[in-house]
Amino acid sequence: MTEADATKRPLTMPETFLPYLEKHRLYKLFKDMVRDLVIHLPRDHLKHMKVFVGRHLHITRDVDKVMLLVSPKLQIDVKKLVHEMIKNLGFIVITRRCLLDRYEKHDDYVPGCISPELLSEVAKNLTLKDPVPQTGWLMFDHPCTVREAQCLQQDGVLPTVTLVLTPPPPVGHIDENPWTAHRSFSEQDFEGLKFVYKSTLKEVYIEPDDDHEKQGMKCFNAIRACAAGAQGRGQGLHAIGAPGVYRVLILGPRGSGRRTQAMLAAKHFDLVFLDFDALFSEAKLKKDDVGEKLRNWGCSVQLRADVVRRRIAMKDCIDNGWVLTGYPVTGTDFELLDMMPTPPNRIIFLNVDEKTCRSRLQSRGVDWCTGHDMPMGSGPRVVPRSPDLEKLDVELDTYFTENLAELRAAAGITAVQVIANDQIDQIQVRVQAAIMASPAFNIEYCSQLRNVHGE
Repeated sequence: MTEADATKRPLTMPETFLPYLEKHRLYKLFKDMVRDLVIHLPRDHLKHMKVFVGRHLHITRDVDKVMLLVSPKLQIDVKKLVHEMIKNLGFIVITRRCLLDRYEKHDDYVPGCISPELLSEVAKNLTLKDPVPQTGWLMFDHPCTVREAQCLQQDGVLPTVTLVLTPPPPVGHIDENPWTAHRSFSEQDFEGLKFVYKSTLKEVYIEPDDDHEKQGMKCFNAIRACAAGAQGRGQGLHAIGAPGVYRVLILGPRGSGRRTQAMLAAKHFDLVFLDFDALFSEAKLKKDDVGEKLRNWGCSVQLRADVVRRRIAMKDCIDNGWVLTGYPVTGTDFELLDMMPTPPNRIIFLNVDEKTCRSRLQSRGVDWCTGHDMPMGSGPRVVPRSPDLEKLDVELDTYFTENLAELRAAAGITAVQVIANDQIDQIQVRVQAAIMASPAFNIEYCSQLRNVHGE
C-alpha cells in the first residue's frame, strides 16, 4: 500500500485515549477546532488555533457569581470586607446604589416608586454587559426582599454561591417560652432570602474579634470550597456534575418499561439507542472474530462484554452519547462494563414490583401481520401475545432474588432509583430528571451531597 492509499484509511482513536479525553472534554474541543478551521480556512493555522483555544478557555472557565447576605445581628463594615474580597478574586461589584442609579434613568421609571420587576431587569442588563460575564460579579445590599429575589431568579440572575455572614450560633439552652422570639422586619427579610437561595447557601461564621483581612479570607475560602465541591454539614455546595456526553444505563426486569424509557430518552437527548438483544443478534451474523466465536462456541460472559465494548467505542456513540438497556444482567457483567474505556456516567434503576411486571407482559399484544409489539386495543390486527409463563416466572424470580442485589452492589451509591409503577409519561419525566441531575454523592468521600447546584 502506497503512502497516498494510507492517507485514505479512516482514522481510529486508541481506546486508551478515551478516558483522558472524556475527563477533560478534549475530544469535543478538538472537534470544534477542526470544524472552525474548515469553515474559516485561515492562512496561519497555528495562530488561528491559538486564538480559538484562548477564546474557548474564557468561554468555558467557571465564573464565580456571589450573592452576599449579612445578618442584621452582625455589626461589620461590609464595604471594607468587599474591598478585601475584590483584592483576592477580582469581582465586579454590584450594589443597590449602582442599580438605583441606572433604574432612575430607565424609560419606565416612576418617581417615588421602586418596581422589583424593573429593578431586576436593570440588574440583568448589568450582569450581561462586558466584562462582567468574564470576570464574575459580587452583589450585596440587594436584593432586600423576597419579592426582589424572586424577580432576579425569574430573569436568570442566579448566583453560583450565596454567602450568609452570621455570628457563631449560641450554645443551646432550654427556653421556657415555646413561642418564636420577636423578629424585626429586616430579620424576617433575611430569613426569607436565606430560604430563596437555599440551593446555593454557604454559611460563614464571623467572630466579633475578626479583622477585615480574616473576614475576607473566610469568605474567599468559602467560595473556593464551593467551587471545588467541598461541603459542610447542612451547608450549600456548588458542584459541576453534568457530563459532556450522556452515557446512560437503564436497568430493570422485563415488564419494567426499560426499553420504552430508553427509546424515549434517546429521542429526547439525541442519544444512540442500544438494545443488547439487537446488538447480540447483529454481532452473531457478522463475519469477524466475535461473530465466529458466537457461532462456534456459543455465548459467554466475556463475549457479551466484547459485543457491548465494540459498539460503544464507535464514533456515533463517542460523539453523541448512548443509552443502553438489556445489559448488564449480573454483577460480573456490570464490572466488565465499568472497566471499559467509556463506562456509563448515568445509572438508573427502574423500581417496579413483580406483580406489575407480570401484568404488563401478559397484556402486551402483537401485530400478526408485521410481528411488531403493539398495545392491546390499538388496532384490529393486534392479538394477545402469550408469553411462556414458566420461563417468565424463572426470569423474574432470578432478577428479584439474585441479580438485583448484585447490580445494586456493583453500581454503588451513584445509581439513581426511579419509581416505575406509574404511567409512561410520568416515568419519562423522572428518568429525564435523573439523567440531567447533578451527582448526589461525593465519590471520593462516599458521602451524600447537600443542596447540590448543577452547572
